[in-house]
Amino acid sequence: MSDTDHPKGLLARGLKALGHLTHPDTRSGRVFTRAEQGLTRVLARVTESPTYLRASGTLMRQGFNARIRRNSFVEGALRSLRLPTSSEVEHLRDQLRRMNDQVEALGSQLEVVVDLLHKQEATSERRSADKDDTQP
Repeated sequence: MSDTDHPKGLLARGLKALGHLTHPDTRSGRVFTRAEQGLTRVLARVTESPTYLRASGTLMRQGFNARIRRNSFVEGALRSLRLPTSSEVEHLRDQLRRMNDQVEALGSQLEVVVDLLHKQEATSERRSADKDDTQP
């Protein structure tokens, strides 16, 4: 028998078994397909339900409000301990990032200026050498 008939890896054997169980030509595959279609229809009805949407919206709002209150409490505690808050650290990080970008831009500009100065210096040296060569 070849290696393809008996895969050696546990993962390969598991995936092959799963493929067999869910294949539409097998009895278990047909049952799986019907169950999946039925659950999909039920979940579609539930998620479109105004009651479900209202309840999930309320839970989300409560979660967001709890997060806001928690962050406010933590920042207040940090301020009372004279420690930087996460929003202050984030603000400083943004400022540092902008300053780093400006330093990189300034470095690039300085490189261009130095190159121009070298070219200008070389040109003036050639001119002075040419003048020295032409004088008796």
